[in-house]
Amino acid sequence: MTNLYSRFSVSFIFILFFSGVTFAQNLILNPSFESFKDCPVNMANFDALLEDVSLPTSSSGDYFNKCASNDFNVPSNFKGEQAASDGAGYIGLYFYALNDYREYIQLNTAKTLREKHPYKISLQVSLAEHSSLALKNMSILLTNARIRVPNSAALTSSRMDLQEGIEFYEVSLKADKSLSSNDGWVTLTAEFDAKGFENHMIVGNFRNNEDTELLKSDQTIIPSDFSYYYVDNLELEELPRVNYEKDKIYVLESKPFEPKGYELDDEAIASVKKIFKFLKENADVQMKITGHSNEAGNPEYNKFVSSLRARAVALYLKKLGVNDDRIVWEGVGETKPLRNGKLKENQLKKRQVEFVMTNFDNQ
Repeated sequence: MTNLYSRFSVSFIFILFFSGVTFAQNLILNPSFESFKDCPVNMANFDALLEDVSLPTSSSGDYFNKCASNDFNVPSNFKGEQAASDGAGYIGLYFYALNDYREYIQLNTAKTLREKHPYKISLQVSLAEHSSLALKNMSILLTNARIRVPNSAALTSSRMDLQEGIEFYEVSLKADKSLSSNDGWVTLTAEFDAKGFENHMIVGNFRNNEDTELLKSDQTIIPSDFSYYYVDNLELEELPRVNYEKDKIYVLESKPFEPKGYELDDEAIASVKKIFKFLKENADVQMKITGHSNEAGNPEYNKFVSSLRARAVALYLKKLGVNDDRIVWEGVGETKPLRNGKLKENQLKKRQVEFVMTNFDNQ
């Protein structure tokens, strides 16, 4: 049975059709820390050295560049050795230290983000070799103005709530590999819909020591332990808004994964959430989902698995809040070929799901 399930394994990666222009502008000012006033030569707040960056708390951070020597050089410096991800410089921050000490960098955006428009944020970090701890996850904070709060304690949400006139929210980042890696750079990304007030971004750890999730270590944490990361190559770009034409077939392209062939993976869930957003914003639309399979195996079982694939998408949309009467789904096994003429012949052999948006009839 395991081999049979393997033949039908599938994940859903959406082939999305977008309308509008392509957005490629990086909205972060000085994103790789290449615009600087002076080379770092000693311990100095990097907001005095770098253009378009500031410190949201009284703590400092470190700026490293090829133009420096000894402690603040790139690639070798007092925290370890790392080549820049982009250009000649990067910054370094304490993400975890004794007594909830934290360091942050605050960056400007080129313009205020547009309400309800999708954006993608990415940045790269590398754990310094001298660090004894690694974080399990990271996030960024988006705000409506530059902030400056006293002392160097963790910039928690409760502290942010005390800042008069400040609107903010946190965006969780997804890493492409473990944050314990100090061999090269780890890329962190996230997609989000803007609320319409964002014009500054803060990078750091927004939890105190007790609430910070650390990667497990064999050794007991002692007061002198810390987590220090290099940060480089930030990018914030506006994404085109998703648009589905009515009565046009869209395909959820398949790719094998284990152990089952009909459960949504993380990437598929993110894509279904985009469909949910479209349905939420277009009340006059309903959706039909059709599951398919290839010709391997028993025809009855093929139809059963294809039904589970379509049902998985439908159930998740209903879980998000789409009414039952706006979703229709079925599994057809291998009895009906996919009808999107843009697919190549070898793609037709893969196990897939397709969907169509139509006018909503609530009669």
